[in-house]
Amino acid sequence: MTKIGYKPLVALALAVLMSLVAVSAVPAGNQGNTIYIDDSGSGLIPDGPTNCYIINESGKYLLNESLTHGLKIIANDVTLDGNGYNLTNRIAFGVQVYNCSDVTVRDMDIFGCNWAGIALGEASDCMVEKNCVTDCGKAWGTPGINLWGSVCNKIINNYVYNNTGCGIKANDIANVESERSIYNKIHANTVLENPLGDICVNESVNDVSGNHVTPEEE
Repeated sequence: MTKIGYKPLVALALAVLMSLVAVSAVPAGNQGNTIYIDDSGSGLIPDGPTNCYIINESGKYLLNESLTHGLKIIANDVTLDGNGYNLTNRIAFGVQVYNCSDVTVRDMDIFGCNWAGIALGEASDCMVEKNCVTDCGKAWGTPGINLWGSVCNKIINNYVYNNTGCGIKANDIANVESERSIYNKIHANTVLENPLGDICVNESVNDVSGNHVTPEEE
C-alpha cells in the first residue's frame, strides 16, 4: 500500500477549500454564460424615469435577490429567470419586453407595479410562464399582463390576481395593424379577481384555453 505524505494532503485540502470559497463569493454580474441581476442593477443600463434597468444583449439572466426596480428587455434571445424572487416597481412596469423576439420571462413574483406587471410591446415568439402577477396596474387601470402589437407569444401557467385593470389583456385594434395582438396562446393560467375582466383577449385571433378564471355570479 502506497502512503501519501502529510504535506500533499494538506495542500490538497487547502486547494479544495479555496475553490469552495471562490464559488460562494462570486458577486453579481456576468458569471460564465449566466448574468446575475441584483437590486443595484450592476452591469445593466439604467432608465431613470421609469425606475428600470435595460437588458440589451442576448443571454441568460438570473435574479439572485428581490428587485425594487423594473427590467426592460430590448434584445432577442433572452431568458430572464426570476429564480422565485420578488420584483416591484412603484413608478412604472415590472418587466417590459419591447420590439424583440424569442424572449422568455419565468418564475417571478411581480407585485405592486404602477403599470403592467409584464408588458409585451411589438414582441413575437416569446414565452411568459410560471409568474405570479398581483396588485399591478395602479395607474390607469393597466392590466397585470399586457400585450400590444404582439404576435405568436405564449402566456402559460401564470397566476394573475387582483390587478387594477384586466388580468391578461391583448390589445386588438382592427384597423391599426401595428397595434394588433394576434396568434398568441393564452393557456393554463389562473386569473382571478381582476375588476375589469380576467382575460380580455379576442379569441377569434388568439388561442385561449384551459384557464381558470373567476366564476360568474349567478
